[in-house]
Amino acid sequence: MQKSVGVFKVIRSLTVVSALIFSTHSFATTPNPSNKLNISDTHHFVYSANQAAHNVSAFKINLVTGQLTKIEGSPFKSGRYPVSIKTTPNNKFVYAANQGSNSISAYRVNADSGVLTQLDGSPFIVGDYPDAVTVSPNGNFLYITNENDNQIRTFIIDQNSGAITASGAPVKTGEHPISVNLSPNGKFAYVANFYGHSISSYTVNQETGIFTRTSDDAKTDERPIYVSITANNRFAYSSNYGSTTVSAFQIDQITGELTEVEGSPFLAGAQPYSVTTDAKGEFLYSANWGSHDVTVFRINNKTGVLSEIKDSPFDAGWFPYAVVRDNSSPFVYVANNGEATISAYHVNDTTGALEMLSDSPFETELGPYSLTINGFAMK
Repeated sequence: MQKSVGVFKVIRSLTVVSALIFSTHSFATTPNPSNKLNISDTHHFVYSANQAAHNVSAFKINLVTGQLTKIEGSPFKSGRYPVSIKTTPNNKFVYAANQGSNSISAYRVNADSGVLTQLDGSPFIVGDYPDAVTVSPNGNFLYITNENDNQIRTFIIDQNSGAITASGAPVKTGEHPISVNLSPNGKFAYVANFYGHSISSYTVNQETGIFTRTSDDAKTDERPIYVSITANNRFAYSSNYGSTTVSAFQIDQITGELTEVEGSPFLAGAQPYSVTTDAKGEFLYSANWGSHDVTVFRINNKTGVLSEIKDSPFDAGWFPYAVVRDNSSPFVYVANNGEATISAYHVNDTTGALEMLSDSPFETELGPYSLTINGFAMK
C-alpha cells in the first residue's frame, strides 16, 4: 500500500487505523445535573474500521454510562486497509474506505442488533488511495478523497439498496487532500489539503451533489488534516498537524468563502490531528497527537474566536488521532491510536470540561484512527 512521504508517511504506515460511528440519534437521560436531557432510550452502535486487520468492529453504547460492549459477530470483513468509515444520516448504511484495495465496503445495519451485512456488489471501486469517505447531510450522496490524485469523487447512494454509483467528473482539490466535510446545511464543502497547507471551498448542488470551486484556497497553518464546521454553518476550524495550532475561519453565507478569524491560528497542543464542535457551537475539542491530550476551547458565537477553558488540556491515551462529541449526548470519545484504546468522557455542557469515565479507556482492535457521529464525518 502506498503512503505519503515524510512525517505523515511514518505515522500512517506504523500505526493502525480505525474509525467509529454512532448509528442512532437519541440518547438516554444522564444522571449529571449539568446535562438536562429527556430523550428516549434507543439502540446506539459504534463501528471501528481496523486498518491492519482488514475488518470493521462493532460495539453497543450504554446510553447511561457511555460504556462500549462488543456486538456478537464482530468484527466484520472489509477490504484491505480500511482508513475511514461513515454512516448515513438515517443510520441504514455504513461505508468504509479501503485504501489498500481502492474501494468502499458497504453494509446494511440491523437496527436492533447493530450487526452489519455487506451489500450486494460491495466492495465498490472508487479510484486510487481513497483517504476519506463522507455522506451528504441529506443522505443522497457519498464523497471520497483520492489523496494521490488531488481530487474528490462523487457517488449517488441508492436509498433502497445502499449501492453507490459514480456521478460526474472528479473535482480537483489542493495538494494531497485528507478529509472532505460538508456544512450541516449541505450548501458548502471543505477539503483539508495536507501538503497545500490550505482548505479548498466548494458550493454543493443539492440536486446532483456535484461540487463547484468557489474561491482560491484559504491558507492554514502547517499540514491541516481535518475541518469541523459549527452547527449554525457560520465558522470552520482546521486542525494543523504540522504545527501546534487550530485555524479559524468565518463562512460567507452566500458563497461559502472562508475568511480567517482575527487572532487565528490559536494555540492547541502538540500536533493537533482532529477537531470537533458541539451541537450549540459553544465548544471546540482538539485531539493532540503529540501531547497525548485534548484541548477544549470556548467559541465566541459572534466572532468565532477561540478561548481555552479552565483545566484544559485533558489527558487522553497514547497518540490520540480523533475526537468526537455527539449532538445530543453528554459523552466525548477519543481514538488513541498508539495504544489501541478509546477514551470516553462525560461533558459538562456549561463549562465544556471533560471527566474521564470510570471504565475508560476501552480496548479496541488494532488502534482507532478516525471517528464519526450521527452522520457527521471526521477523518
